[in-house]
Amino acid sequence: MRVVLEVAVVLGSALVAALVFTPAARALARRVGAVTRPMPKRWYKGPTPLFGGVAIVAAAAAGLAAATVVVGDGWALRIETATARPALGIAISSCFMFVVGLVDDLVHLRPPTKLLLELLAGAMLLSLGAVFPVTPWDVVNVVATLFWFLALTNAFNLLDGLDGVAAGVGAIASFFLGLAFAFQGAWGHAAVAWSLAGATLGFLRYNFHPASVFMGDAGSLFLGSMLAGLVVTLPGAVSTNLVSVLFVPLVIVAVPLLDTTLVTVTRVLAGQPISEGGLDHSTYRLIALGLNERQVAVLLYALAAAGGLIALLLTRLDRGLGVLVGTAFLVAMSLFAAYLGRGQVGAAGQGARMKPLTVLVRSLFYKRRLAEILLDVALITLAYYAAFRLRFDGMLPPAYASAFEATVGPVIAVTLTLLGLFGVYRGAWEYTGIFDVYRIVGAVLVSNVTLLAYAAWRVPPLAQSHNIIYIAALVAAGLLLTSRLSFKSLELVRQRFQRKGERVLIYGADSGGELALRELLIHGELRLRPVCFVDDDARQHGREIHGVPIVAGLDGLGWVVERYKIDKIVIGTRQLMPETLAAIQVLARGRGVHVGWVNVDVKWLVPVDAAPAVRATPEPSVAAGNGRGETHLPVEVGAAGGPDGNGRIALTG
Repeated sequence: MRVVLEVAVVLGSALVAALVFTPAARALARRVGAVTRPMPKRWYKGPTPLFGGVAIVAAAAAGLAAATVVVGDGWALRIETATARPALGIAISSCFMFVVGLVDDLVHLRPPTKLLLELLAGAMLLSLGAVFPVTPWDVVNVVATLFWFLALTNAFNLLDGLDGVAAGVGAIASFFLGLAFAFQGAWGHAAVAWSLAGATLGFLRYNFHPASVFMGDAGSLFLGSMLAGLVVTLPGAVSTNLVSVLFVPLVIVAVPLLDTTLVTVTRVLAGQPISEGGLDHSTYRLIALGLNERQVAVLLYALAAAGGLIALLLTRLDRGLGVLVGTAFLVAMSLFAAYLGRGQVGAAGQGARMKPLTVLVRSLFYKRRLAEILLDVALITLAYYAAFRLRFDGMLPPAYASAFEATVGPVIAVTLTLLGLFGVYRGAWEYTGIFDVYRIVGAVLVSNVTLLAYAAWRVPPLAQSHNIIYIAALVAAGLLLTSRLSFKSLELVRQRFQRKGERVLIYGADSGGELALRELLIHGELRLRPVCFVDDDARQHGREIHGVPIVAGLDGLGWVVERYKIDKIVIGTRQLMPETLAAIQVLARGRGVHVGWVNVDVKWLVPVDAAPAVRATPEPSVAAGNGRGETHLPVEVGAAGGPDGNGRIALTG
């Protein structure tokens, strides 16, 4: 209980200080002219004061003062113990980055200059003994430390593009990082992290949309460098575990790191400069999908909190299970980032000529196949190791640990080969269907039959425990199917929660009605929101199609129109009797509701023997109707070896 009170005092002191200091910093920024100006490649539209970073630094210092003075000798001694040379490196490097950011806010440093100064700050941290102990080799650890410092520092700097995002994610990451430090006995590091959490949380009061002040580069660079320094200076006595050293901090700061990775990869593949600003970050991509600024911030807060909770779980797991759970979370986040990276959004200026390295990378990632294969390597490995852990419900016996190490490579190679032979890598994730399911299941089954034969020949432990292979097949199929269905699932969730426009009833819950529903969901520009189905088949009532309920038949149509406040009725079925259509029109006319239908036809423009076929370039267009006329979605299509065609989907009211 006392520890909880101490945490509350440290975090609360920094929070209150931020609530006091932020308005003062905002006023100072206005006085000296440190105000943002609207730019084409930035989201903010009006002038907004900077210097929020000044308030964050001052408030964090107040939180540390509370830890040493207000709380008492216990914390003072803990912090004194931690303030060795590496801790001094944190203070120097983060304060240096604060000054660099402040100068950038005032005079705008060029990206190469800023990167050089960041390298200098990382060198300061290294020179005072801060090294990330991820491998047994010192040279690799030094490179990893410098990379980690640069990555996390720039991650928060890049994330600070939408109101409240960097501050909120930083507060959540700092809080959970402090808890992870406390669980490992690093109380000094915990005090610094909680002071930072309180400072950013108090600043968030003024930075949440609509923001009245920005943290600027001074705040984002300080926040990122401080968190990076805390992780790499964790005392070696409490960081002997790979999970504690690597996976816990990675999971906690997954949101800013994945945003940076997304921007880097998409710009490299597009031949665009990484250092310039742009509207291609995860935050802007979420807005392009239909979320508003507050919803984007809350969603990223939720993801950051989920990462924090999983990180706390990792501190209680053994090494093998911790790596399994941590990797699974990072893979899930990577799939989410890949889903966001599909669309084309505004980015930095187009490169006039791609460099050879960019051409090579684009060739390697052609049609995303290399990334897809690398993902499958991770999923197959996770599934295979999970099968061993599930079979023994704990640490593996030595014989089975050796069996895993001896067979994991062949399992990956055989499964990847079979996935390719079965045509899995020819499919588009956005349109995954039943045939893709058959391909994946078939490849996994053949792979595991091969493993059974190999185990009987060369691996006695597996030959004695076939359950491991059966479990591996189930888990691998589940993970591979989940990855392929992830894009489609996320798209359905987005469509369901972002329905806007006039409320539409679809008459007919057959294949035609399902097609009508998909067209209305896909073409959000029509501003038509499907809310329910009506169908004459009573056996369908109470069911759903893509989350839209089937509520009644023709006899209940009037009640449905009133109950669901219907604006338009769309006829989806082609099996409607003339008298039924007449009854629908009479009812709709009496209630002032428009009636229309979705019609799919193909009109051949040129006879086969009149002119040679020329393949047309698809040029989709949309012409909005008024409910009484016609809304067409024409798509030019070309028939291979035949005449051109015009496939027309018409919603007529």
